[in-house]
Amino acid sequence: MREVYHVDEKNGLMMIWPHILLAAGLVTACQGSYDDYRAWLSKAANNVTVQKDFRKHLHLFKDDTQDYGTPAFPCTPTPGSDTIPTSVHRLTPADVQVVAAMGDSITAGTGITACTIIGLLWQDRGLSWSIGGDGDYNYQPTIPNIVRKFNPNVKGFSVKSGTARSRNAHLDVAVPGAKSEDMVEQAQSLVERLKSEPGVDFKNDWKLITIFIGGNDLCDFCDDKGRYNASNYVQRVQNALDILHSNIPRAFVNLMEVNHVDEMKKLNIGLVCSVAHLFICRCGAYPGSEEASQQLHQATDDYDIELEKLVASGRYDDRDDFTVVIQPFFRDTMLPLKDGKPDLTFFSPDCFHFSRRAHAAAAIALWNNMLEPVGEKRRSWSPGQSPNCPTPDNPYLFTNKNSHDRR
Repeated sequence: MREVYHVDEKNGLMMIWPHILLAAGLVTACQGSYDDYRAWLSKAANNVTVQKDFRKHLHLFKDDTQDYGTPAFPCTPTPGSDTIPTSVHRLTPADVQVVAAMGDSITAGTGITACTIIGLLWQDRGLSWSIGGDGDYNYQPTIPNIVRKFNPNVKGFSVKSGTARSRNAHLDVAVPGAKSEDMVEQAQSLVERLKSEPGVDFKNDWKLITIFIGGNDLCDFCDDKGRYNASNYVQRVQNALDILHSNIPRAFVNLMEVNHVDEMKKLNIGLVCSVAHLFICRCGAYPGSEEASQQLHQATDDYDIELEKLVASGRYDDRDDFTVVIQPFFRDTMLPLKDGKPDLTFFSPDCFHFSRRAHAAAAIALWNNMLEPVGEKRRSWSPGQSPNCPTPDNPYLFTNKNSHDRR
């Protein structure tokens, strides 16, 4: 008989069998953090009861009857510009010579291939949607693996696994648990790595940098609405962007809008996910009331609106070799469903981090946003999307300026 777990959302406490709680070593009245989550998983990995539950739990994240086959790559790779472009507004995919990324556990590739409890902490950076370079497009669609269809010599992508400080990370400086307040440090780290990464011509190479941050800010929103309001969030992101703008030549920056962590309340499934969510994102998973859930949803919208205002201000369009572009496909993307229930094949077994399937989908959705004009970009993603292709009429990555010029 399958165990049933009940959650008291008002108090955010697990109301589950006492021997399960004891076995898990869980202190229910917790103020979760990623460090707490790491500590709990380390204990849970040695607990027989939790291990048994986890093995039952794993089958929910795989569907052997469904083919997740990678969409065929439909584009005929086009050569780069005859001469290296001097304007970011005339940058083709083949002109991108370096990829880099900043962010949190999603960009770090946390838990992508997890099949054990401790594997939920594994950082599979080589499979990460925006920066991973393991295999090729057919093995795992990622932004680097798509760019390599146009320029096989692109540099900077992460491979295999490891922390942000590992050799495998290369120009992936994302750190699990990171928030917007950590972006200045990551920006500074990225500047230094770009200057020292083997094969990178810091002055002349065109760099594609993707920033995805804000989920962990929202996950703590209910505990400190002032600290994590939209104004403070965007100011911190601005501080990081200012560092990139002042220090990095020839850069196209993808600035991602945040995803909807308020959807997490639908993913409190089984012991592992229900407990993990107390640490990873209690405000999203256990909002306590419908009002609190609506406040979190509104905060998400406010983050996106303020990011859009920052970029639309033209602050980063004052020179020809640097720009920041909002990529909005997360804005209206909600929880993927199958038969009316959350499709867990898009998640790692903690029901929070992305699976390989979700990383592939996010990579293709981001790529498509990059090839869509500002003002005409898709704000949602749906399963089964194929990559868009550059065309003779629109061969460049779209920026605010070249989107305006084509109208």
